[in-house]
Amino acid sequence: MTKRRFLFTAGERLRGLRELMGLSRPAFAEIVGIKPKRLENIENGWQKMHDEDFEKVCSVFEEFSRWIAYEGPVDRHPLELKVADSAQKAAVYLVKCNPDLLESSGISLEEWASRHQAVLDELSDSEDGAG
Repeated sequence: MTKRRFLFTAGERLRGLRELMGLSRPAFAEIVGIKPKRLENIENGWQKMHDEDFEKVCSVFEEFSRWIAYEGPVDRHPLELKVADSAQKAAVYLVKCNPDLLESSGISLEEWASRHQAVLDELSDSEDGAG
C-alpha cells in the first residue's frame, strides 16, 4: 500500500486560509470555534486536524471545504468575490463583539461604528434574518 502524500498538510492549508483572510490566529480561532493553542498546534503540525476541526472550519468557510479536505482546488470565482468581503465582515464582527479590541487603536467606538456602518447594517440584517 502506498502512503498518499499531499502537497500541503491540513495544518498548512488551514494556515494558508487564515492568512488569506487576513486574520490573526486568535481571531480565526474565535470565528471557527477552535482554541487558539490547538489551532497553533495544527498549523505547526504538532497535532493532527480531527473531523471535528474540519467540520468547524468548513461550516464557517464552505467555499474552502473541498480544498481543506483535499477533495479539490479552491473554487477561484467565489474566492475572488468573497475573500476581502469575508475578512472585513469577520473583523467588524469581532470588534462588534469585543469593543475592547479598539483600546490600543486610538479610535473611539463611535468613530469606528460610523466608518463601518454599512457592514454593521449588513451583519444586523443577517442576524435578524437568522432569528
